[in-house]
Amino acid sequence: MLKTVTLELDENLGRYLSRGSVARPQRAARLGTELLAKGYHQVVRDLHRRYLNGELTLRQMAKEVGLEYRQLYGLLEEMRLPVA
Repeated sequence: MLKTVTLELDENLGRYLSRGSVARPQRAARLGTELLAKGYHQVVRDLHRRYLNGELTLRQMAKEVGLEYRQLYGLLEEMRLPVA
């Protein structure tokens, strides 16, 4: 399911996303989506590290990343992160 969001960006990030977007407006949207996905995956990796260190449970991790418990297993598998 796709969602549309409106974001306020700092000047540097705004320039990065808008470079070349006049000729191809889809480019800024694609770059923004890629940046958000990378940030989300970094959050998942950070939480996974905390899970492996015993700082939180998989259920807590699932809640933090906005997934159902079983969905988290699929994401971890997709990201090749072990469930020890």
